[in-house]
Amino acid sequence: MAKSNYEECVAFVRRQEGGNTNAPGDPGGRTGRGGITHITYDSYRASKGLAPRDVFEITDEEIAEIYEAHYWMPIYGDRLPAGQDLALFDFAVNSGPAKANEARIKAGDAPLPELIKRICAHRLSFLHSLGTWKRFGRVWGNRVADCEANALRMASSLTTNDVEAAKEKKIKQKRRARQVVIAAAAGGGALHQIAIAGEWVLAVFGLGATAFVGIAMFNAWRQGQRADSLSRAVEQMQMAANQAANARDSVAKQIASREADITKQQEELAKSKEAVREVLASQMTPASALQSESSQQSSDLPVLHDALLPGLEPTQAQSSTAGLALQTQQRK
Repeated sequence: MAKSNYEECVAFVRRQEGGNTNAPGDPGGRTGRGGITHITYDSYRASKGLAPRDVFEITDEEIAEIYEAHYWMPIYGDRLPAGQDLALFDFAVNSGPAKANEARIKAGDAPLPELIKRICAHRLSFLHSLGTWKRFGRVWGNRVADCEANALRMASSLTTNDVEAAKEKKIKQKRRARQVVIAAAAGGGALHQIAIAGEWVLAVFGLGATAFVGIAMFNAWRQGQRADSLSRAVEQMQMAANQAANARDSVAKQIASREADITKQQEELAKSKEAVREVLASQMTPASALQSESSQQSSDLPVLHDALLPGLEPTQAQSSTAGLALQTQQRK
């Protein structure tokens, strides 16, 4: 597990948890930044031999230590693949590591994308069973949907097909909810106005139909949240991909421009060298030219010696070579 992946998980949880809260009806009671309850904070400070302190005064360093020791390590986050670690870590911070590990066990063996979906589905079912769901359910549902979408993105398993599938499920669940409402109306009961996936309809609740209507409404609403969260995650992925592509294009253009500059400089340098040679050649005197030619011919004498005097002794060959040189100068 890369450290950067852990940091990404922490960043997601910190965004979801927000700042200090003391919401009425919240069983966690007074809760500090990062979702750390006063009970967890008191336990942490006691383990450090420190005096109790208001959780609203918790520091970033303390949050980081609590996250790692109380939530990341108990779910064995370092051993989890990308995506599954986020699904379990966010669950652990929100509801405790015991519940998160329970969800992992119940998810069983499956490909990573399916495991993530199962963990998030189990988590949502657990939250829905709480008595505080009526008050906090919408916020929790959005959080679980966002967690699932981002976990799939981290696992490189999120595609537009997931979005389309979620939208299709949303449509089916809305249709099913309407059918349940119609069936309940046929059975008689009290007339109520209810919302199904954001749309208000009239429904008749009979004594035995209320639970079915509630389940149908919940499923429709849940699929609507998933579709919205998955769509946002895909848009973020596409935006990131476009930004990366633009960055690559920018770098490629800079490299091409630099290479063109280097090529131009090399061509200008070659022209300068040629110009210098031409100037030097035009300024060379006849004596210098004669000396240069003589030097060139002298350099050719060993070749003449080897070709014309192959049978002479070394001393004779040297004399003959000197004679040839003298004759050459006299001709000049």
